[in-house]
Amino acid sequence: MSKTVNILKIAKRDEPGSAGLLLRVAVPLIITTSSQSIMQFVDRMFLSWYSTDTLAACLPAGLMSFAIISFFMGTCGYTSVFIANYYGQKRYASLSVALWQGVLVGAACWVIIAALTPVGDYIIGLSRHAPEVKVLERQYFNILTLFGGLAVINNALAGFFTGQGRTEVTMWVSLWGNIVNVALSYAMIFGKFGFPEMGIAGAAWSTVIGSFSITLIFLCMILSPRVRKKFRTHRLFGFHAPSARRLVKYGLPNGFGFFMDIFSFSVFAFFTGNIDKISLAASNIVLTLQSIIFMPLLGLAIAGQILMGQYVGRRQTDYGVKTTFTALKIGACYVILISIMFLSAPRFFTGMFAGGAFSADMALILDRTVPLMWMLCVFVWGDLTYLVFGDAIRGAGDTRFHMKAMACCALLLICGSWLIVGVLGGGIIAAWLWITFYAGATGAVMAWRFFSKRWQGIDITA
Repeated sequence: MSKTVNILKIAKRDEPGSAGLLLRVAVPLIITTSSQSIMQFVDRMFLSWYSTDTLAACLPAGLMSFAIISFFMGTCGYTSVFIANYYGQKRYASLSVALWQGVLVGAACWVIIAALTPVGDYIIGLSRHAPEVKVLERQYFNILTLFGGLAVINNALAGFFTGQGRTEVTMWVSLWGNIVNVALSYAMIFGKFGFPEMGIAGAAWSTVIGSFSITLIFLCMILSPRVRKKFRTHRLFGFHAPSARRLVKYGLPNGFGFFMDIFSFSVFAFFTGNIDKISLAASNIVLTLQSIIFMPLLGLAIAGQILMGQYVGRRQTDYGVKTTFTALKIGACYVILISIMFLSAPRFFTGMFAGGAFSADMALILDRTVPLMWMLCVFVWGDLTYLVFGDAIRGAGDTRFHMKAMACCALLLICGSWLIVGVLGGGIIAAWLWITFYAGATGAVMAWRFFSKRWQGIDITA
């Protein structure tokens, strides 16, 4: 007779590379990233209830804004890897110095992001989207981008806790910010609880206010008496040139790789808009569902990255490799479960975007989502391998290869989308076949790099 396994005891085991240790770090991150994805899902669902035009506008404009911000988020977000390294070495003063370099570089990035707003406006103007959709895209894009620096600074502040493995802190703070966002989104889109009806602009402003609340909470925690006593966060505030140079050296390639991934998705979304408005809305729905799948995988991969960073700091790379394979197994179980759900009842998930008024346009949109859902179930396997292996090598400091690989893969997606939609006049099915191939290609490249072991021996603190 087999023994009864106590799952809670397994989850508390701290053996290096074990599923228990990985899940202890990953579960709060999964909740954090999932809550962000659910927040975006709810925002887009509210906008789909508001009008089909706002649904068509929100994802391309949101992706374009995030593409600009993502480069700087990836740069300053690499603060968490430095903190993981220093925490593994118990160099707490260096840890605090690294934190403030991330925040100060993030503040400088905010100025650059705001200055790049006209670039996004110009790109929106180049699209062949319907004129009424372009107006809404510009509203949403401008608000999100002008205040995008908050997300960059929050990434650096969150790194103070995630780098130490205290991911439950970032979970609770992010949950609070997302609750604020969702509540205000409903009120400001539809004009409830005394707020004016603002439509898509209300969705953008609620995101800004939610991000600002996160910034305030992180700063209060980092400057609390207990944290100041252990890490001297108040005394070590200031610019430190050597630490800032190291952040830029490894963070910029990390940010560029992140940017190219998001930017290529943004371009893909704009190309699907050139097919027709129905295809754009259908693709937006499936991409929104993809983000719901993607975010838990991202949380799992970030946990692997943090632990890899700590193991590299302790010169225990073998445990980092073991952790990566553990993350891959857990992620595969999750992807299998999601794929079964999506294949069994695709219309259940896409039907949530219909709202109360089931128009003829919405019926056409939902019809086009079904074959895209089938391809999404293949797409997510590429996401899994790309995230797990890609974050593992980045946690070890191999950000330059990640940057080059993502630049090549992103160009592959952009050029292929242009050829299929812009030149050959292909439809939404052809476009999604191509993006599914892209996902598999990025996963294969990151897996190859990981197994090559060329990332071993990099010291980001030297």
